[in-house]
This record gives sequence, C-alpha cells and structure tokens, in this order.
Amino acid sequence: MRPLYDLPGHLVRRLQQVTQNIYESEAKSFGVTHAQFAILQTVQLMPGLEQREIAAAAGYDSVTASHIIRKLETMKMLRRDKGSRSRRGHSLHLTAAGAEKLEQMLPALTRVQERVIERLPADKRDLFLELLSEIAGVENSYWNSAAQK
Repeated sequence: MRPLYDLPGHLVRRLQQVTQNIYESEAKSFGVTHAQFAILQTVQLMPGLEQREIAAAAGYDSVTASHIIRKLETMKMLRRDKGSRSRRGHSLHLTAAGAEKLEQMLPALTRVQERVIERLPADKRDLFLELLSEIAGVENSYWNSAAQK
C-alpha cells in the first residue's frame, strides 16, 4: 500500500479541510456556511432553475440541498416560487438580502480562493483547476452551460 500522502483521495480530503479552514477564517463572520454560499451563488448565476437543478449544479444531492435551501429561505436570502415546468418543482431566486449578502462576501471569498492556491506557482494554477474539474466531472455541468450564456 502507498503512503497516505501519496493517495489522491486522502489529498483531496486534506485540501477540502484546508479550504474549509480558510473559508471559516475569512467568511465565518457573514453567518453563511460554505454549503449555503454554494447554493446562493448557484442561484445567483442561474436564477429561476428548479430546486433539483440548483442542487445538481452546486454538487449536492437533492435532500441535502433542500435542507440548505429551507435554511436560506428562513434567513430571507432565497425565495422559492412554484415552478412553471413541473407541478412539484419550485424555481429559486435570490432575495435582495441574499444578493446583498453575496456582494458583501465577495472580497472575503476572493481571498479564500487566492489562499487556497497561493502555494502553487502562478503558471500552474490554471492547470490545477482544469485537472480538478476533470476529476470532479464538472466539465459537463450546469456551470459550463451557464458560463456560455
């Protein structure tokens, strides 16, 4: 067996821990968890999608996302409207408070991302992100289709 720090799964888990710790140090004061931020940003980029689509785009299963979305509704940052494409679906939209919170968080979130990759030489950062995207399977995600709009 290979040493622990030669195992990709262990390294990815460690990177997640590092990222979470950096997020906590930079953004905890905003009262929005990393998971809540992911849903908020996804809704901001793709307003009006149904809850299950937002969940998939943000990389969460629908049950987990529904708990996060309910909490964000309680916090008055998200609004759920009856979906037009299905009887059971709900389309999601940011409220003014949600949009304002994301705007306030932007400098801290930029610092989080910079700190996560700061150990890499500048010329390797794009490659690192490209490889992570490939491993995570996000090359065919809603994100890319949203970015093309």
